[in-house]
Amino acid sequence: MPEELNLPWCFDDEHLAWQKTMAEFCQRVVAPGVVERDLRGELDPDLIGEVGRLGAFGLRVPEAYGGSGADLRSMCIAAEEFAVLDSSLAVTVHVQAISASLFHHLASEDLRAEYLPGMATGETFCAFGLTEPTGGSDAGNIGTRARRDGSDWVIDGAKQFITNTGTPFSKYVILFAAHDRDGSAPSGSRSPVSAFLVPLDAPGVTVGPKYPKMGWRSSDTHPLYFDGVRVPAHHLLGQEGRGYREALAFLTWARIPIAAMSAGLARGCLEATLEFVASRESFGQALSSYQAVAFGVADLSAMTDTARLLTYDAAWKYDTGRSIDREAAVSKLMASELANKVAYQATQLHGGYGFMDDSHVTRHYRDARILTIGEGTSEVQRMLIARGLGLPV
Repeated sequence: MPEELNLPWCFDDEHLAWQKTMAEFCQRVVAPGVVERDLRGELDPDLIGEVGRLGAFGLRVPEAYGGSGADLRSMCIAAEEFAVLDSSLAVTVHVQAISASLFHHLASEDLRAEYLPGMATGETFCAFGLTEPTGGSDAGNIGTRARRDGSDWVIDGAKQFITNTGTPFSKYVILFAAHDRDGSAPSGSRSPVSAFLVPLDAPGVTVGPKYPKMGWRSSDTHPLYFDGVRVPAHHLLGQEGRGYREALAFLTWARIPIAAMSAGLARGCLEATLEFVASRESFGQALSSYQAVAFGVADLSAMTDTARLLTYDAAWKYDTGRSIDREAAVSKLMASELANKVAYQATQLHGGYGFMDDSHVTRHYRDARILTIGEGTSEVQRMLIARGLGLPV
């Protein structure tokens, strides 16, 4: 990390060593081909294999199941370093890492022993199946239904915008489905929601065509359709009817790595812009010698530092057992909003080069847009912060 942001109260020698490992890995393995992967809109299976050997997928999985049992700061360091170069890879790793962690939290010991080691290494991708075509920010508005039939659960419905569902490694999805346990739910109330481990090759599961996306182009995203899909009763994850609540309560921390990705993207913009303005001349002078340009780059630096400080403050508080309900929302809101501002200004400072699809800042500009939407929109984060202040929203 840049020396001025070593944050001695936040990082120990292991964190700094991990950051160095991540930075070297990204320059050696991730940087080559990043533009081509983005332009083709294709995930590279060989790159995924390298990331698996690095151990990034199992950071939040206990060592007993093949992970490293690392803290959230370590996960955020990985997310930041990936996003400096390749946000598509960062979100691919993020979704697998949080799904593996959630699976460990919800699954029985038998299921953990059978499936978690493969998830920790990335040999087995397990997607997170929550978002629905009509849900939007109202994630609890779930139309997918599960009903008990003998020793099986039968599932019907659809999910959309589901990451890691069409790769060579994609095997399972943690699926959230609603059901009435006894048919006596009051009129107007929502049915309880359970979580299930569903194989993507089960009869009745259809993985739809991949989405053509503005950003995160080389991450893998598809709709999923379920038609009479049968899963055994023991594939119920967590308590019946409490899967959604358990997932939300457990995954509050998952907003913080998105803040780290935002900080990483901002840092990538800053680094690319510094290189650009140092190498260009305008009207016989170095571009960086103009006050307007220098002040613009200074703004990029200040916004990047702000995003990183909020991110790692929240991660440190989580790792030290402090409440993070407010910090997770604040860091995700501010870091993602700042990343968009940094990407906008960086492309402006690049002039016409910032409008070319093969430019690093152009890729960052496209990738930044989803950061205020995914893992809870900025509006949802503001709602959570306002509620924490006692406001009736």
